[in-house]
Amino acid sequence: MLASDLTIIEVLGQAVMQEVEAYKRYQLFASRVKNPLVQEKFNSLANEEKAHRELLYGMLCKYTGEEKPPLPKEAPRESGKSDEELSLPEILQLAIRKEQEAQVFYADAAKLATDPSGKRVLEYLAEFERGHERLLQTEYDSITKYPQWFDIDGADIMLVGP
Repeated sequence: MLASDLTIIEVLGQAVMQEVEAYKRYQLFASRVKNPLVQEKFNSLANEEKAHRELLYGMLCKYTGEEKPPLPKEAPRESGKSDEELSLPEILQLAIRKEQEAQVFYADAAKLATDPSGKRVLEYLAEFERGHERLLQTEYDSITKYPQWFDIDGADIMLVGP
């Protein structure tokens, strides 16, 4: 659903859920690779998404005046496959697409925001998601060119590198 079809409260609720989904995806990805450098990147992405979730949830509390406003239910899966069933390249492609969708969602939501600070936060998040997309694309290119890169553990990293 486009942000322009939603109220600001619905936008924030949906944004919180998107950040939760991204956090889980990056945690799963980090757990499925052996390369500590790649694990660190995905744990870092997960932590950023967690911080975004907290920021957005705080905004939602402010807009609703509630201490614990309800959140929308999780969206149904697109492919029918759970993230756990996807291969590493497939989950990277999914993550890239989700970051692209988040960029558009936040940019659209920023256009709707009447509160200047809320507008700035949403524009900031759109830019942040663009950075995530670039990082993910780099990792996708790495796994495409060097499939063993995600399985390298320890000292071998220094010898092989992407």
